Amino acid sequence: MNKEINYLKIEPTKRTKKETILMFHGWGSSIDSQVALGKELSNLGFAIVIPEIKYHDSRGALKNHFDKVVLQKYFWKTIFESIDEQKELLFNLNLKSEEIILFGSSMGGFIASGMFFSKLEFTGLININGSSSFIATELDFRKLDNKEMMNKDQLLQFKHYDPKYKELSPTQKILFMHGENDQTIPIVGQNEFLSHYKNLFNENQLDFFTYKDVNHTITVEMKKDLLMWLAKNY
Repeated sequence: MNKEINYLKIEPTKRTKKETILMFHGWGSSIDSQVALGKELSNLGFAIVIPEIKYHDSRGALKNHFDKVVLQKYFWKTIFESIDEQKELLFNLNLKSEEIILFGSSMGGFIASGMFFSKLEFTGLININGSSSFIATELDFRKLDNKEMMNKDQLLQFKHYDPKYKELSPTQKILFMHGENDQTIPIVGQNEFLSHYKNLFNENQLDFFTYKDVNHTITVEMKKDLLMWLAKNY
């Protein structure tokens, strides 16, 4: 495990929480885009770590993340490879999974959910405007793009990473937040996941906050709810 992964760490003025929040940013974004929110979260007493994600920042950043061909080739590749390298990441950070709250927005939400449900050793999960049902989201993408449906090999690959296809028995705290009018990552993925596992989570374990008329963004109201949720649960 000698792979070096760069990251930014934000220490709180006073460390009052034992957990570290590991933040994953969205597609085509960067670690710098998370600093402002990271500082607000650190004010609650958490240490914050924002790692560089593959194909972003210094890790072979793509020239145009939003070119359609690039997006279709690298979006899921980035998510799957990020999930795969979680051992290397924790080794680099010198952290144990049980010390970490996984946090992700947009693409980062996919990564956070994929990591969380692959091990179930992390102490919590926050997924904002992401998905925890990868196949449902990919099928929705393909429908919007008028692409052919997934073949057998593609389905097998997705099932390997898709949280919906894991044998779940989580006890940790989980927060999903999503704009109901999200046109970039439609809410269908989170709805599909929770519909499938509706009897698995108790009412004090998982919160799903949805926001009417909100597109693919984190509003002031969402940020306020996030800070209140963390203060309440940790």
